[in-house]
Amino acid sequence: MSTRPSPCLDAGADPNEVCFGHTLLTHAIDLEGQGHVQANYPLNTASTAILLAYGADPRLPGIDGETPLQIAEYYHHEPIKRLLQRFLVLTPAETPGSAHGR
Repeated sequence: MSTRPSPCLDAGADPNEVCFGHTLLTHAIDLEGQGHVQANYPLNTASTAILLAYGADPRLPGIDGETPLQIAEYYHHEPIKRLLQRFLVLTPAETPGSAHGR
């Protein structure tokens, strides 16, 4: 994923797409966490915030079962943890059988 996901999302890309086992959101959080751990880059939430703004589901795990919040916790990424927790509180989970259920 590029560091600027919004052009693809503007063009209609699915923010919940799964590629190579990661959702776009889990991949973004993993990249931001790895950048901090491996290269001491400052913690960043830009890609995560953009994906959430475009409708990425913060509850959707990758194929390994890890949720975005679990990945943020693994990297001790407090800004993303706060962002995800806030977003989870403000967006109730869909119930099976609802009009928007998967």
